[in-house]
Amino acid sequence: MNKSLLHLLTCILLLASWAKAGLAGDWILFAVDATVTLSFIFLLVRNKSLSHSLVSFVPIALIIIQFLISYHNPTYQVLENKDWAKLEIENSLAQETDIEKIVMVSESFKNIMVLSKTNPSLSHTVFFDFKNRYFDKFPNSITSSAKLIIKYENLITLSPHLFLPTLAISDKSTYLHFIHKVCQLSMGLLFFYLCNKRIIIRRILLMFSLNTGLLAMVGIWQKINYIPSDTILEILGIWDAPEPRYYFSTFTYKNHWCAFALVSVYITFALLIHNWRKYGSECLRNIQTILLFLSLCFTIVSIPLSGSRSGSLLLVLSIFIVILFVLRSRKIKRLKTWFLYTTSSTVIICLLFLFVNKLHRASQTEMITNLKTQVNGLKHGESPLRILLWKDLCNQISQKPIFGFGFNSYSAVNPIYQSSEVRAMRSIVLSNAHHRFTPLIKYGHNDWLEKISEFGLVGFLISLPYLLKLFFIFSKSPSIISKTLIISAVVFLAYSIVDFPSQTPACLLIFSTVIGLAAKYSYLSQKKFKLH
Repeated sequence: MNKSLLHLLTCILLLASWAKAGLAGDWILFAVDATVTLSFIFLLVRNKSLSHSLVSFVPIALIIIQFLISYHNPTYQVLENKDWAKLEIENSLAQETDIEKIVMVSESFKNIMVLSKTNPSLSHTVFFDFKNRYFDKFPNSITSSAKLIIKYENLITLSPHLFLPTLAISDKSTYLHFIHKVCQLSMGLLFFYLCNKRIIIRRILLMFSLNTGLLAMVGIWQKINYIPSDTILEILGIWDAPEPRYYFSTFTYKNHWCAFALVSVYITFALLIHNWRKYGSECLRNIQTILLFLSLCFTIVSIPLSGSRSGSLLLVLSIFIVILFVLRSRKIKRLKTWFLYTTSSTVIICLLFLFVNKLHRASQTEMITNLKTQVNGLKHGESPLRILLWKDLCNQISQKPIFGFGFNSYSAVNPIYQSSEVRAMRSIVLSNAHHRFTPLIKYGHNDWLEKISEFGLVGFLISLPYLLKLFFIFSKSPSIISKTLIISAVVFLAYSIVDFPSQTPACLLIFSTVIGLAAKYSYLSQKKFKLH
């Protein structure tokens, strides 16, 4: 039964990476949920002793409890038809004398009313964004339209219990989104309990590595042959990319592809080191080693080719980490040898970027242009947008540091704390747009700050045991594979400082799974080490 469950879990993981990285639709998310839930049920029914070792689920259980409490303690509500009637929008607009205000308020409230029925959370985001734009444009307005905005805000604002966790808004979509995240995070625990042999773990890692190599090949082919078109579905000819400039392979966002690929680079490196230690030079004739090496090459090339600056930087750091790892493991202390390895690595990195530049010059040009723009902005005292978003997030956290604003609250609540600098940058985007739209900010480009703003310091402390476990495994494990997998998880967490890879299901799934496999491989290695 364990073997069948492992096959099922591995298949659903690989499928998620091909299904628009888990964003192909609700079907793939519910498929993951169903697979995880059924696996847990089978484990509990067939393995009675498992119930005595469920302490590893305690942090997840506490996060679930925090969410359930917050779900029944919302900060905002959705207006019913009778509440919309109380607003008397038409009467307020009839008393307004400024035609520009009338048009702005009328269009915004029509949009908010429609969204409140289909997407309550987004309706609140749009309202607070509209409120910012209105008072930025008419800062001292006290006319009927301004009073209407304040009246609407008072109607949607509730009085939550101050000493309990809160949620921005309690709606079905938030509840389902939370279930999806819990199931994705639980994947690693399932692999931990189901894998009972190290060879099984290595086979699973081999599947991940080869799968990423195939995805990288698809991405490289797409990048080289891409022709802009409004009629072509960019991702495998099946799905549309929200922004064609930023997608890579089956991932809608190149940075998230890089987070996924970097984890796979470490997986592949771990398996190659294992093969070398076990078979020596004979492994060079092994078909598995050849496939792993090819997968590694394609995956490494795909990272700078994607045009991601953060991914390219972390790749360069990863190469030096690998060199340091090799030197330390071989106990090399001669300065000359260290210099030789470092110089060789630098040459390899330069050759890599020259090759990518030859392969697709536009990717490198875009990275260099964006970098120059940000450097010039810094010289003139202009902070990059992400820095400004992080400042806003820190301000947001300071308002509710204990329990935060609740799961998935960032997009709904952030406009309230959005600085004038961020709003000014967004207005520049609007002025250069070819058609009218509302440039809302959905994520804070920093998973750490965003999650602390949602779950507070309490949520951070609840998850702290998992983070400490990573360092414990790394320090105690006798296995090179488990240590390398932990490094890959740490690199993923480092990436989360400058981006939001956890919002892509395929990324969160591989991160969770790698930690579970690293922990189990370490446990099995220590067990075998004691027997010997």
